[in-house]
Amino acid sequence: MAGRLSKACTSLRVPPTDLLDAMCALSGRPSSHSGPHPVRRVYGQVLQAVGSLPLGVLQPGDVSAATEVRAGLLNAEVPPPSDAAALCIQHTVDDLGPADLWALARGTAVTRDELVWGAAATQARGRPVRRDPLDELAAQALVDATAERAPHHWGRHHADAVRAALYRNLADLADVLLEVSESTPTPLDWTVDDGGRHASAVIGGVVHGVLVQRAGNAPSAARPVWHHPSSLAAPTAWQWRIVSGAADRASHGRGPFPAALAARHAAECAITALAAGRCSL
Repeated sequence: MAGRLSKACTSLRVPPTDLLDAMCALSGRPSSHSGPHPVRRVYGQVLQAVGSLPLGVLQPGDVSAATEVRAGLLNAEVPPPSDAAALCIQHTVDDLGPADLWALARGTAVTRDELVWGAAATQARGRPVRRDPLDELAAQALVDATAERAPHHWGRHHADAVRAALYRNLADLADVLLEVSESTPTPLDWTVDDGGRHASAVIGGVVHGVLVQRAGNAPSAARPVWHHPSSLAAPTAWQWRIVSGAADRASHGRGPFPAALAARHAAECAITALAAGRCSL
């Protein structure tokens, strides 16, 4: 393992065998199945495709942006490597029929937000980029019909909406790898109790307390459309907060994140930025 994949393992402090599951956690996906499962195979293809790109040539969000450009929802120039990654993602699902599309969408925990995006992309095909309230209502109606019907009762638009939603789903996974492989987190020594995960860092002679804690439930639109065996009925959102040891107890926080690992990683990156003077409390 080399390049981005190795850098991601170092950033998250996980062995290569656990990297795929860590990527799932950071992007809010259920843990991938073990063995030669189709979901794990598709995830592996995406990570290998993005992992082969040299460091420093892309920014987090580039693959999602390229996916939006390809879907006709965004009019912008994107770096050629990100367009190539988006094309690779499309090729992983383009030839799947309704039953396989449904199985992959369920296994990757496609959310309602992603399915709405997929419906909008399906309806925008061949038309100039524009925003229309009637199109948004039509997209919502297509999502409802797709979610309520069995795959063998899907029409072409239902299948295309799910296919496009998978583009978005997998592009998000690719961008998570971009972000992690380009990040420089400061490893912290974490302890866990009922209040969350706690750590501290000394910056400029001042002790900063770091807390990762639950932030309530994830928004309903961020929950899977189809029930996944390992998904919670109400997924938990997470947040981080950094508090300085100064008398005024200045603090800063951010969230929500889909998993404790994601919040922990973001907090460690924030500590790095704070120590480098790139941000302040």
